Amino acid sequence: MKLAICSYLQDGKESISSACEKLNIDYEIIDLLDNNWLEHFQSSDYDGVMIRPPCTLEAHKQIYDERSYILNKKLSLPIYPSYEELTVYESKRNMHSWAQLYNLPHPKTNVFTSKKQAYNFFKYCSYPFVSKSNVGASGISVKIIKTEREAKRLARKIFGALDPELAIGYCPIGKKKNIPYPRFGRRQIHYMICQEFIDIKWEWRVIRLHNSYFGHKKLIGKNNMASGSLLVGWEAPPKELLNLVKEFSENAEFTSVALDIFESRNGEFFVNEVQTIIGAIAPSQMYINNKPGRYIYENDDFRFEEGEFCKNQCWDLRLEAFLSQLKLEVN
Repeated sequence: MKLAICSYLQDGKESISSACEKLNIDYEIIDLLDNNWLEHFQSSDYDGVMIRPPCTLEAHKQIYDERSYILNKKLSLPIYPSYEELTVYESKRNMHSWAQLYNLPHPKTNVFTSKKQAYNFFKYCSYPFVSKSNVGASGISVKIIKTEREAKRLARKIFGALDPELAIGYCPIGKKKNIPYPRFGRRQIHYMICQEFIDIKWEWRVIRLHNSYFGHKKLIGKNNMASGSLLVGWEAPPKELLNLVKEFSENAEFTSVALDIFESRNGEFFVNEVQTIIGAIAPSQMYINNKPGRYIYENDDFRFEEGEFCKNQCWDLRLEAFLSQLKLEVN
């Protein structure tokens, strides 16, 4: 067996390579953004492709999606995660459609593609509401909009004050060495995502990787958001949320998925994000009574199994899922 590894991030290349080496699987690393990327695939035989797409520059994410489509749909190469999973990853516009399609409980969300649509919404909507860009991790591109005046000012940047061709877009501000700079790669332009504001206690991250389930709390940080706070609460996730992830992943045919789920102050749950790849640095994504582990679904229930199953940024589990998929396709 021979796999191709296409990772935008260096640590992704290292982790996927390590997972292959543990199982003595031959592999080659290919830059999916290289001008000659297609020639690499046409001149060699691969049994499948492991993909770790970008999570920062939107243009590069779109190119990964376009080329993943060609690999999977035109060259008939199995890819992991699947093409559908990749299109949901770091695409909040697309995530909204999937949440509707699979009846996930989620904050009311509107995606506008013109200033006129947005302005009509601003007249009757409830304030505050949340505006966010399509691509952007750790809450970097999230804005809390408190007034109609503030909403219109943002919309003029996104759609253009006079003409869409003159739109400059909204750029979130980052910092390097405490020096602020505009993050043009995450610019929000020609679309506006407006999401209902939910007053939350915390956020749950509930994960399915192949046959393993994990969950933990993401606590509120100084920015009054759970995203990017890096504050974790280690306790057993509610069975209701484990079942939600199980049902969604089975219906959507996802084997690598994480749902970030708000828990409101009155105890309601709302799916805030659907991600197919997470930045899993810790060796475990769940600790119960200070013991690392995972849940396995057996005999109509979730059984806890102790151990560190998320080493190597979870790519060991993803490779396990991919090999299982490839075996089924061969048979």
